[in-house]
Amino acid sequence: MATLRPGKIDRKTNNPSYTRREYIRVLPHIKISHFDTGPNDKFPYEVSLIVKNDVQIRHNSLEAARIAANRYMEKKTGEDYHLKIRVYPFQILRENPVATGHHADRYGNGMRLSFGKPISRAARVKGGQKVMTLYVHEKGVLRAREAIRRAAMKIPMGTLTEVRKV
Repeated sequence: MATLRPGKIDRKTNNPSYTRREYIRVLPHIKISHFDTGPNDKFPYEVSLIVKNDVQIRHNSLEAARIAANRYMEKKTGEDYHLKIRVYPFQILRENPVATGHHADRYGNGMRLSFGKPISRAARVKGGQKVMTLYVHEKGVLRAREAIRRAAMKIPMGTLTEVRKV
């Protein structure tokens, strides 16, 4: 099983966007299991995770952030919140694997046909955009801030937390 490349490789948004599926036979599955969690009641407060700069966030990073926030809120408040992931990983990340090791020059193609194989997906996020939002009652605002702080540790960019009354 191949290991995951470091996140710093796919973090930048200076490359052109690639979402065309007709040239790719098999797309990697998205690891995010739920984009909405919890009851859809009317909650008066909204606590959001906002990125500071433009960034690409891989789908496994989004899922790790969702799990961290959801697990904390589930332990502390029960079912008294609604968690929403606000971005979708459309961007297809490709890699051109290079053969290394003993006699790699005999079967390595180098840069020939270097389109690359799809290895992952990412969401392109602009600076100031909301990535994740927790809707809570007034008594759960402090716990929601802590849950968002824990989720922010999984995001590969500096983040802000915004509390707003809906």
